[in-house]
Amino acid sequence: MSRTVSTAPSTDQLTSHLVSSEDGTPIEYFSTGTGPGLVIVHGTMQSAASQGELAAALAGTFTVHLVNRRGRGRSGAYPALDRYDLAVDVADVAAVVAATGSTAVLGISSGGIIAAEVALAHPGLAVVLFEPALVADGSLDLDAFLRRFEPEAARGDVPAYMVTALLGTQMGPGFLRFFPRRMLESSTRKMLAKDAGALPAGGATMGELAAAVPYDMRIVAQRADRIADYAAIRGPVLLLTAEKSPAYLRHAVTRLGELLPGARVATIPGTGHSATQNRKDGGKPEVVAALVQEGLDALQAR
Repeated sequence: MSRTVSTAPSTDQLTSHLVSSEDGTPIEYFSTGTGPGLVIVHGTMQSAASQGELAAALAGTFTVHLVNRRGRGRSGAYPALDRYDLAVDVADVAAVVAATGSTAVLGISSGGIIAAEVALAHPGLAVVLFEPALVADGSLDLDAFLRRFEPEAARGDVPAYMVTALLGTQMGPGFLRFFPRRMLESSTRKMLAKDAGALPAGGATMGELAAAVPYDMRIVAQRADRIADYAAIRGPVLLLTAEKSPAYLRHAVTRLGELLPGARVATIPGTGHSATQNRKDGGKPEVVAALVQEGLDALQAR
């Protein structure tokens, strides 16, 4: 079956819902479109709104459900960091999948790890993974990064741990590595203090996003050097990477492709790790939507 990508992306038709997770915590998600259900799980420093244009571009053929992970919007809070386990986020997404009857889940970066875990527990679910933040084969010096990050997070030094996360995960322009840390931390502090004004549907404040970063880093740490676990995924798998993304993220997609010989792999040209986001944030939502639709069609036709 061929599919047509919407040529007029809009987030106007998003409807908001709440579902209770396994522990009773409310989880917010936003829905748009018609067709089989597709749950989108955002990554670090993102919210449901971050993939609003991707959802709109997919809405002609899927009912897309954008999850607001914990600490954002009307979703409940995370437990204390020292009591957190990845299973919390996995249960949240599984609750949205069950509530919506969705047949596919798309996970982005840290959200890709969550989506892969959901797929392990639900063999009939199709899964799309965009550069899951899996550290494999020494692809990233995670220990050195966490030795600095974890004490900063423990003492609540938000500007410091955000800069450490930015540099340690190789996000942002490469030239930032040559700036003095005090300058980067000062800029981050100002960004956090700035009032963003009215938020779009599914949006989150900078403070909410920053507060969730330690949980994303805990997800990455808990699944470091565990990429072989995902060879047990039994449903259809589409793996996406971007041409200009950091090498360790592209390596994770390559390794998953080797572990899952039935998976379909595609590269998004001319962009990097922001590919799934809205255009103003450097994304290419229509390009990603076309690859998702084409890939899922091909996998389902087998």
